[in-house]
Amino acid sequence: MVERSLNYLDNIKLDSLKGLGEKRYSNLKKNNLSSVTDLIRYYPKKHIDRSKIKSVQEIDQSDIEKDVTIIGTIVNVSVFTTKSRLRITTLSIKDSTGSLKAKWFGPQYIESRFKEGEDVAISGKPEIKKRGSIEFKNPTIEKFADIEELSETGSLIPMYPKVDGVSSGVIRKAVKDALAIIDIAKEEFQPGIEDMLPDEIVKKNSLFTRTQSFKSIHFPKTIEEYQQARERLALDEFIYLRSIFENLKSEFKTKNKGPKYNFKNSFVDSFVKDLPFILTKSQVKAYEEILEDLKNDYPMKRLLQGEVGSGKTVVAAISIYAVVNSGYQVALMAPTEVLAEQHLNSLNEFLRDTDIEINFLTSSVKDRSQVMNNISDGKPGLFIGTHALIQDKIYFTNLGLVIIDEQQRFGVDQRKKLISDSQITPDQLVMTATPIPRTTALSLYGDLEISSINELPPGRKPIISHLYSGLKKDNEKVFEKCAKHLDDNSQIFVVCPYIEESESSDIQAAEKVFLEYSKRFMKYNVVLLHGKMSYEQKEMIMRSMQEGSIDILVSTVVIEVGIDIPNATLMIIESAERFGLNQLHQLRGRVGRGEKQSECIFHVTNKKSLNTINEEGVKRLEAISTMSDGFKLSEIDLEIRGEGKVTGKNQSGRSDLKIADLRYDYALLLQSKKIYDHIRSSESSNKVFEEAKLLFPNYFQADGTT
Repeated sequence: MVERSLNYLDNIKLDSLKGLGEKRYSNLKKNNLSSVTDLIRYYPKKHIDRSKIKSVQEIDQSDIEKDVTIIGTIVNVSVFTTKSRLRITTLSIKDSTGSLKAKWFGPQYIESRFKEGEDVAISGKPEIKKRGSIEFKNPTIEKFADIEELSETGSLIPMYPKVDGVSSGVIRKAVKDALAIIDIAKEEFQPGIEDMLPDEIVKKNSLFTRTQSFKSIHFPKTIEEYQQARERLALDEFIYLRSIFENLKSEFKTKNKGPKYNFKNSFVDSFVKDLPFILTKSQVKAYEEILEDLKNDYPMKRLLQGEVGSGKTVVAAISIYAVVNSGYQVALMAPTEVLAEQHLNSLNEFLRDTDIEINFLTSSVKDRSQVMNNISDGKPGLFIGTHALIQDKIYFTNLGLVIIDEQQRFGVDQRKKLISDSQITPDQLVMTATPIPRTTALSLYGDLEISSINELPPGRKPIISHLYSGLKKDNEKVFEKCAKHLDDNSQIFVVCPYIEESESSDIQAAEKVFLEYSKRFMKYNVVLLHGKMSYEQKEMIMRSMQEGSIDILVSTVVIEVGIDIPNATLMIIESAERFGLNQLHQLRGRVGRGEKQSECIFHVTNKKSLNTINEEGVKRLEAISTMSDGFKLSEIDLEIRGEGKVTGKNQSGRSDLKIADLRYDYALLLQSKKIYDHIRSSESSNKVFEEAKLLFPNYFQADGTT
């Protein structure tokens, strides 16, 4: 005999359970609850503690603020209607030690559901009258023949996420019935749920069995028991994800052949030696890791993480040099034209002494025939662009390497399109200054290899950050900082808040700030930049900023990435609490590009203080003003926002993980790696992967993550 597997239980539909008729079943299905497996993995959002069972005589003043459960027999039922037509139903209940009254107010028709002589349990907060009599108002009540039948009283009661048309009580009873069925021996089945982990692993790690875990997550006898069940089930989810990533990684390597390059390390080293500056140790380590990946038979999937200004582009340039000189094309995709142009300027500089042809393609490029011919002919070279690189009419025929900058700006489908039109599977390098939580989660699970640049180039000074409220005294400090930087012949960025889903509202807010700064600094050139301006207008303003003729640039968030002004030394972010952590980090990185000391002010909305903004906003501002490490900020962002969907196409939203949470379960994540490494070559790993495919279908529908 064997225990029932989750696959077997997935074939038992919920309409076969007592109390779940067609209408309720239909409502459950709308919430992705159709089988017994779905139901037992529909975990409670909390438990109400009704476990304190007392006799009538034991109730005292210490109980009046807590839920207490009393078990007794109904001795009288009465209904009274007041002059104001309020209906009051009273049950007199006694046990072997005394009696009490329970009252319900309003049309609850308790009298039609409960009769004299029935055994009941009631839970609620007792009132002790002056003369010592005890009364409950609107308590929870249920009758029973056997005390084991209780599901509303006398224990820790699970409360479930809302399902329209199906109460928490109905779900509770259905879960109890499902677990009771699983506990019965039947034909070839023995009681219990088959465990995906071998017994020795369960014992060695002092884990709950799976059967114990499913019972105790729903109906724990103690909080400690609930915690142990939760840890086991969260650990299982991390093991599933490890299994998914390892299997798909293996499949990816087996099914996809990467480009074959013929470069030698010495050839690349001479290029590095000729650069006009010396690379930092972490830049050297990063490019060496990339070159090693490029030599593999299978395609690279690597994340290059580094602070804004840490020198990711030169590492990319070294990779480009190796790939193009091996006869392949390289595509570099950036989210905005400004950032694409920044890469064009930087890479022109790094590659100017080579014979690598650099092509540029954005929506603003009018004459694109030569670039299009180069793409379709497979001519080796570098192709820099925006979304224009993934338009329907563009087909790369000789693509060796895809570099995607600031990948959080591109959807999964967009990124896949750049590589799926190619006959071979190109190597992929993702560059980012702050990994978004989803990327962090994927990195932790092992889907991406990571190279990290954690040093700033020599001569770069760390940016000093300030957090100012929007109160009058702090507002004056902001203007004092501006005056100090202007006196030093430096330039200033002032970024205005994202107001709502309306660009015109953003522009109005920016215009207001622009007028304020124009009045304060009348002898300086203060200019406004916003997204509704034409490309030519934006270009002209940015060129003026680069040439130094603009002193203060007031802008909407269009300058978030891609602007390199070495003489800009002060960044002021207005209404900073409205921005995401990633945006704040990116904006701060627009200064600190030159030799002067740079500063960034995170300025709360006018008239507001930290006490008047929401908790998440405070956490973001405290993190950004005290930290500059991109990975650490990413982890804080993870704690604040959650990891988003780690599988599938969505980059944010409700997690696929039903009970595990990266914000709190990092130790379990690490434990899952040890356990999976132990079982990966055993029969158990196949069982884990089969269950993972059942429980995480989103991942397989999305066909990968990159």
